[in-house]
Amino acid sequence: MRLPLLVRSTVFWFSTLALMPVCAVAQSGQITGQIDGVAVDLALGTPEDQEPGFFINRYAGGGITDLELELLAVSDGADGFEGIMIGLIFEGDGDLALEDFTPDMLIEAEVILIEDWPVDQLDPNSVWLADLDRAAAAEIALSLSEGHQTVTGQFASSRFCLHELDDLDYTPVRRDGGMICKSGALNFAAASDGADMARPAGGPIEVEVLGRIEGMVGTDSFDWLTITRSGAHGTASRAQADDGTTRLSIQGHSPASANFLYEDVLSINIWTKTPVPVGTPIPAEVMFVVEGSGGMPRVFYTSDDAEGEGTATIWHLAPGDALDEIRMELSGRLCRVEGFTSVEGDCLSFQATAITELMDDGTPF
Repeated sequence: MRLPLLVRSTVFWFSTLALMPVCAVAQSGQITGQIDGVAVDLALGTPEDQEPGFFINRYAGGGITDLELELLAVSDGADGFEGIMIGLIFEGDGDLALEDFTPDMLIEAEVILIEDWPVDQLDPNSVWLADLDRAAAAEIALSLSEGHQTVTGQFASSRFCLHELDDLDYTPVRRDGGMICKSGALNFAAASDGADMARPAGGPIEVEVLGRIEGMVGTDSFDWLTITRSGAHGTASRAQADDGTTRLSIQGHSPASANFLYEDVLSINIWTKTPVPVGTPIPAEVMFVVEGSGGMPRVFYTSDDAEGEGTATIWHLAPGDALDEIRMELSGRLCRVEGFTSVEGDCLSFQATAITELMDDGTPF
């Protein structure tokens, strides 16, 4: 088993640097979160402890010092090795000790998801790769000394993209000219021998995916999931009132959000006559939650504002094998609200395409 080099950066011109490695074996460590709605909960380490789960290497020379941290959570899967690797590089001027490094010195980060690594091969066939340049969030906390080292953090991205791996060279895999990518958010923590126990900030979230919403709010692109969780209602549903009015309620959660359940959430509500018109634009109430907690939005953009508007065009609505299925397009203008106060002049255009199953709410409204 050979571990691939995680981070390929111009800082790796180490032929001119003095190598001062500090190799730390993780006393504790974990990676949690979710990728495309699939829960992640992995302990740091490698099969049969062939390699430690936490490496620290420091390099100094040429007036700078680089610190490389690697977290490895690789295990035996049904068809070979699987898991996650995280690489972080920090850089500062001068000859720095471990305790001199701070989170704002981070210059490179890569996260690798491993799904296709046959046990009889030195390297994976392919990996899903995300880097710092396209991360939605990258937050790091460090506590480093020569005796004890801990690192905790969070990494979120909508660009965990598929790459083929050939002799440690990464080649993007494309379909119809575009890259193939997943979205996700990971929390991680690692501690060396003798350091305090390290715990990730958040735990895994297990959901079942009903469908997807792809679109833009302002200039930002999003890939939302409609989901159902154990013991909870699905976030895409259909209900009918006694007067024949139909309500469609769809809520999408972004796997790349640092707060999957409560932030970067897109909420769509449509009230229309029965049968639901197909191919005809109808009004839609749309809300995009920027900040929220416990289901209560604090900062959000909404079409339900004097300057906002929302329109939906349903192209397909039909019974599926078990649930109804819908395909529709949405567009309009969303305006900012903080607390209960509209922010004048702060509005964003939006557009989205939703394809999802719909659960039967079963409750007249």
